[in-house]
Amino acid sequence: MTKRILCFGDSNTFGWIGSLSGPTRRFPSDVRWTGRLSTLLGSEYEVIEEGLGGRTLRDHFTVGSGVSVPGAGLCGKDYLPACLLSHLPLDAVIIMLGSNDMKSALGRSEHDIAEGMGELADIVLTFPWQELLDYPRPRLLIVSPPYIGERKMALAGERYVDAPRKSRALAALYREVASIKHAYFLDAASCLTDHPSGEAHGPDGMHLDEADHEKLALALAQKLKEMLAR
Repeated sequence: MTKRILCFGDSNTFGWIGSLSGPTRRFPSDVRWTGRLSTLLGSEYEVIEEGLGGRTLRDHFTVGSGVSVPGAGLCGKDYLPACLLSHLPLDAVIIMLGSNDMKSALGRSEHDIAEGMGELADIVLTFPWQELLDYPRPRLLIVSPPYIGERKMALAGERYVDAPRKSRALAALYREVASIKHAYFLDAASCLTDHPSGEAHGPDGMHLDEADHEKLALALAQKLKEMLAR
């Protein structure tokens, strides 16, 4: 039976091509980590993309995220329940969020961000699946995002005050959340090991480039096979 994987994230799940000027574009499906993941896993798996640029864990709108999105907007917490129900049955859910939560306008600490991830984990792992549609609960993989570094700060430092430190603290905090919630964990920064270590290599210093998408897909494919073999 086909295993179904939901990928819930922000612009790095959407496949946003980082740009230093003008409107940007989206990587084609065979370049995005979600598309590469589908190819790596093969026909026994179905990979579902749910990426939205600017998405946060639990805030609706942040300065610099473009136009306001109606409804659940950019709030992952408000959108996730309906998203899960619309894609059942699910064998696994991947959540990679937290970068947009570091924007100065929100005033979120790294501990606030980890708390928000814990709330999303609860939605996935304690949602009343059996009572509604008689499907088992999916397994959850929490992914800490790539680091924010000096290239991003040089371009938009006032929008991301203290973000480099926060981004480097998230992996340990997310790992703890995963342990408490009986979920799985992957550190995306550890997949991007060449210079600058752990940072996305897109020109804006925050978005994944083609090589980053490939590296992340490889790590996620291995992790998912381990998770779903148990």
